Amino acid sequence: MTIYELIKHGEYRLKEAGIQNPYNESLGLMQYALGLNLEKIIVSYEDNISEEKKQTFEILIERRFKKEPFAYIVKNREFYSLNFYVDESVLIPRPDTECLVDAAIEEIRRLYGIYKKKIYVIDLGTGSGAVAISIAKNFDNVIIYAADNNLTSLETAKKNIINNGVQEKVVPVFLDILKLNGGENLSLNTSAGDFNFYNLNNYDLIISNPPYITTKDLASLDGDIKFYEPVGALDGGKDGLLFYRKIFDAASFACEKNKTLILEIDYRKKKEIQSLFEEKFNNINLKFKKIGFINDLNNKERAVKITYG
Repeated sequence: MTIYELIKHGEYRLKEAGIQNPYNESLGLMQYALGLNLEKIIVSYEDNISEEKKQTFEILIERRFKKEPFAYIVKNREFYSLNFYVDESVLIPRPDTECLVDAAIEEIRRLYGIYKKKIYVIDLGTGSGAVAISIAKNFDNVIIYAADNNLTSLETAKKNIINNGVQEKVVPVFLDILKLNGGENLSLNTSAGDFNFYNLNNYDLIISNPPYITTKDLASLDGDIKFYEPVGALDGGKDGLLFYRKIFDAASFACEKNKTLILEIDYRKKKEIQSLFEEKFNNINLKFKKIGFINDLNNKERAVKITYG
């Protein structure tokens, strides 16, 4: 069979599974199987393919037919015009999250204009590191602590930090968001060099894309998410707000100087997030506090921005 014939065969198989854009995915899996870029594949359409490579491609098609995410199969996902290594230890970055990066970069520029110094950021629950790295690639005067409570995820983040050349600006650290309780110290090493990364007073900006799917709703997710992506990065507890409560609790104690908190949210939880802000922040004596919501490309509230201190 020629390369093109096999790509078409893969397309028909993926179409049977209800995969959107089956031809493009079949083409992408052929690129991965042969280790060739798109241009080389196209000019080689009429070339015959070896039996070994044919079997490799067919195995990839069957994995995708069973709804294993394309990004996990090819170990790559594009996000914010950058390439990231991804595997089952981390969530696959989504385009909707790019608005979180946009908002963070805009805020970092504002803060740098005020302080004229490096801006310190912590990314809580960094996963693949996509958000932290995307910010670092687009702003020089920043140090970002990419924090996660999963050591395997941190290894993935480290790989992406190196691959994208931001080792001088992004520092991977182990930290459990659920232990961020009102400024209490964690029972672990909380310093990276001479910087105490646990102390939220050290940061100008706190960002996060925390789990926000309710535990009950996990069972109704599509198979490619439910059966493959890490449940710990999806499960937001009974009402989907578990991590927001923890982050708001910890952040509300970090009020020694002006700060900003930017979190991705489920747009359907906007009212609950607003109420949680009023509960956690309004009873604390802060000289300034403000909440706003940021829309994604679909014009849905995808992130919350809180300025306080």
